[in-house]
Amino acid sequence: MKETVTRFYRKIDENLAYCFNVASTRDLSDEEISCLRLIFADGLLIDTVSLQPVLQADRVVEVGPRMNFATAWSSNMVSICRAT
Repeated sequence: MKETVTRFYRKIDENLAYCFNVASTRDLSDEEISCLRLIFADGLLIDTVSLQPVLQADRVVEVGPRMNFATAWSSNMVSICRAT
């Protein structure tokens, strides 16, 4: 089964951004992408979340749990995404 990962980016400040990696078994529809952008947005402002990286530098480092590692936060977020 093919797995697709869609990345969503939300800029926090000049040196920090959140990257949300969403794995799915198919490509997401435009409606699903809009819904996820609202979920990840700062204050439900959809324009605060982008599908393109928001940090531009010679070296950008991503820090976080492994993709196959479930945290309490990620488990809650998966439940919210599935419910919508």
